[in-house]
Amino acid sequence: MKFWDELPLGQVTPSKLRDWISALGVTPKRARNLLTPLRSVFEDALNDELIDYNPFDRIALGKLLRQTTKASDYEVDPFASKERATLLEHARADERPMLQFWFNTGLRPGELMALRWAKIDWVGRKARIDRNLVAKTEKGPKTAAGIRDVELNDEAIAALIAQKSATFLAGEHVWNNPRTSAAWETDAQIRKTLWEPLCTRSGVRYRNPYQVRHTFASALLTAGANPWYVAQQLGHVDVQLVFRVYGKFISQDYQRPQAARLRIAIEGQV
Repeated sequence: MKFWDELPLGQVTPSKLRDWISALGVTPKRARNLLTPLRSVFEDALNDELIDYNPFDRIALGKLLRQTTKASDYEVDPFASKERATLLEHARADERPMLQFWFNTGLRPGELMALRWAKIDWVGRKARIDRNLVAKTEKGPKTAAGIRDVELNDEAIAALIAQKSATFLAGEHVWNNPRTSAAWETDAQIRKTLWEPLCTRSGVRYRNPYQVRHTFASALLTAGANPWYVAQQLGHVDVQLVFRVYGKFISQDYQRPQAARLRIAIEGQV
């Protein structure tokens, strides 16, 4: 943002804006994150009559970003079932319930942090997801599909039961920071204080915590789950994003049951 230091608002032209965006050399997501506060500045300036027009209104931003930004090198790299078991085995007792629940629900980090006990339907075995914590602020989902009921399997229910003694009586957030006993505030807290130390002591190759969500989707698809069901559980409108971003075949999870079935068949012939 040093490009804009001390430059008067009135001197920011569409051409200057285009040149700056073209030289960013970042992914579309990163570019939009940079542009959002800058765009807000010009909207306020226009409303306050400090400028005659908003330069953002005179550029084809979507087309420009498609032409000048680079593809993300982020890789979907889910955890195999053996790795998941190792992580849970090495998690501390006050860490394990949240991780077990996360691997079995695939929530976004912000959804996990915002989840409250009142949203748990014990009879229906579902969790109502309608809030997301972003930058210490809770808000609703970006799309209507984000408001959903996530089904809770036996592992997720067991994780909630294990967590009851820690946070249930408070009646607020299900998951808290075990080091402070306060609600999580950012996903960076989870990454730095829980996830990175856990990966180190478990010996599991490090991937960022968002891979838990990828793992949930990939594991379901590998096991043969209906893609539309997976999309609904993740909070997506359709299956395109599930296949393109989240769903990656986990060969280790697939080969194990195949080998087991083959062994049983061979033993049955002996």
